[in-house]
Amino acid sequence: MGDIIEDMGGVLSFTLFKVEKGREKICKCNPPHYEIDPVNRIVACMDCGATLDAFEALMALYNHIGQYREYQEKALEKSKLYAGWADKEWRRWMKNKAFKDMDRQYHKGMLPHCPECGEVFDPVKIHRWTNRKYCEKESKVETE
Repeated sequence: MGDIIEDMGGVLSFTLFKVEKGREKICKCNPPHYEIDPVNRIVACMDCGATLDAFEALMALYNHIGQYREYQEKALEKSKLYAGWADKEWRRWMKNKAFKDMDRQYHKGMLPHCPECGEVFDPVKIHRWTNRKYCEKESKVETE
């Protein structure tokens, strides 16, 4: 697109600009590794060496940080889930350990003492069991 400008001394011809709409992006690296040149105020791709649009690079970094934030939130949710599983497994392990220890002591001829009254009793003679949650509910009702 050429324009002609008339001047007092004659006629000057020059091209103002040319728009190239079909051109593809220079850098096709996915993801590009950015190199910032503060002297020339440009952003380049360290992989292919192409000069990049600074605003586009800034937006890509912003989106990348958003992806990290989403990943971090998901990781925290998973860690809470895994912590719950680990806590549940630890409690189960401790209960099993208590019963195994009681069995080992019983086979050595040792008898447990009642935690309430301190009397010695034979665990083989235990004939009644109750649900802990039921006992907790009953004790809450009695205190009210």
